Amino acid sequence: MTEVQAPGVITERESLYLDLVRATAAFLVVIDHAPIKFDVSVPRWGHHAVIIFFVLSGYVISNTTSQKKITLQSYMVARLSRLWSVVVPTLLLTALSDAVGSHFGSRPAVYYDIHFDYPLIRMFSALFFLSESWLSIQPFSNGVFWSTSSEFWYYMIFAVFMFAPLGRLRAIYLTAAMLIAGPKTVLLFPIWLMGVALHRVAIFRRLSYKTSMTLWVGSLVAMAVILIFRLYDPGFDLINATYHPALLRYLAQARLFWLDWMFGILVTANLLGARVAVKRIPIERLLVPIRWCAGISFSSYLLHLPLYYLCAAWLPPNQGFVAIVLVFAAIAIIAPPIERSRSAWRRGLEWASAHVTTARAGAITST
Repeated sequence: MTEVQAPGVITERESLYLDLVRATAAFLVVIDHAPIKFDVSVPRWGHHAVIIFFVLSGYVISNTTSQKKITLQSYMVARLSRLWSVVVPTLLLTALSDAVGSHFGSRPAVYYDIHFDYPLIRMFSALFFLSESWLSIQPFSNGVFWSTSSEFWYYMIFAVFMFAPLGRLRAIYLTAAMLIAGPKTVLLFPIWLMGVALHRVAIFRRLSYKTSMTLWVGSLVAMAVILIFRLYDPGFDLINATYHPALLRYLAQARLFWLDWMFGILVTANLLGARVAVKRIPIERLLVPIRWCAGISFSSYLLHLPLYYLCAAWLPPNQGFVAIVLVFAAIAIIAPPIERSRSAWRRGLEWASAHVTTARAGAITST
């Protein structure tokens, strides 16, 4: 048997492996969207990468909240500072790049499929993570916002379990959070919970070396087979033949949720096996590039799609690889300062939270 770790502890090597997985998933998402506007042949594995993000998120959030004394206030400050520090500049850059590309680009017709009506509703629904609540409201060309909105509501539902008292009140809060989140977000919630289970189920930390390595290698092989041989395609054929077109449009990214659950199980198995596997891999030799790439992964995810549209406003369709290089170069320049702004957002939210708490205490005292 392997040495039993304390529940909830992510070792340095495991943390580095998680960063490697996160950076790889972000890379896959970025290249996945190049064919939307360019004639370029690249792997279309972006949706599967989002499933990886969901499992990682549940695992890391559960781990973070168990390692130190945390309150609802500090939890919300941490989550909102992480999201808004990237979401706010991304929304502004999306609006700016779309305006420049559609008005001054040599090929403005690339924006023909983008809706620019009701701009304030589109911006504010994304800003407050409501863009996937029952209706899909895309913030202009940035169609990847759906997963960020879903993830925010996973944070909120998890907060109910963490901080709401047992009983009827918790049930009311939980029901309200799920109703606001909407059915599409709820359908993919079990994938996020797989990451939570990976962290919280103690038996997962008492697996033998052989079992762990089997899970790690076997899950890698299984995921590779699914991706390379496009095993999602029969599922698409099935729902295209049986679902009403309106239902397909409504479900959007959640339309193959049962296959996403199975892929999420494979991701969870891989992360589980990696706890032992990383002890045999000299992953620390790549520490600097892995940490850097993982550090800009969230910004990369949210920034890349409007950048592709901006490139397409000038580049011909056969210049897909040029567009990919330009998008990655732009991300490398823009993303680091955006990510560094998180500490400022945290300080601002802590200040605002403290003032709200003080005002509330004063109101209670006065009554």
